[in-house]
Amino acid sequence: MSYFEEMTQKAKAAMSTAAGKAKEVADSAKISAAIVAEKRELDKSYRAVGQWYACEHAEGEVPEAIADVIAAVRASQEKIADLQAKREEAETEEAVAPEEGKVCPVCGKISDTKFCPHCGAPME
Repeated sequence: MSYFEEMTQKAKAAMSTAAGKAKEVADSAKISAAIVAEKRELDKSYRAVGQWYACEHAEGEVPEAIADVIAAVRASQEKIADLQAKREEAETEEAVAPEEGKVCPVCGKISDTKFCPHCGAPME
């Protein structure tokens, strides 16, 4: 057998081994990705069960083991409601407060420039 034939056979063997290893790695990666995806679905289900439980049970019905968690959930809900009320209040104050400048004939925004900074239309 010539030197080139021997090198060709060795190269083919190496390529075959490399292809087999690559397939194993790809299969392993697919399985790992499937596991991660299934764990995400499980976490979503756990969150849904927890949210349902927190919404359905009154404070007196909650077991002592999770009473502090439910109390934290309720405190967060109250804080969110307060913050949303403050945001709505600020938005209504913004809408009521008179602003200096001209009203854009295209988009209705107020600006004191020659061109509207929101849509680019000339301010008259």
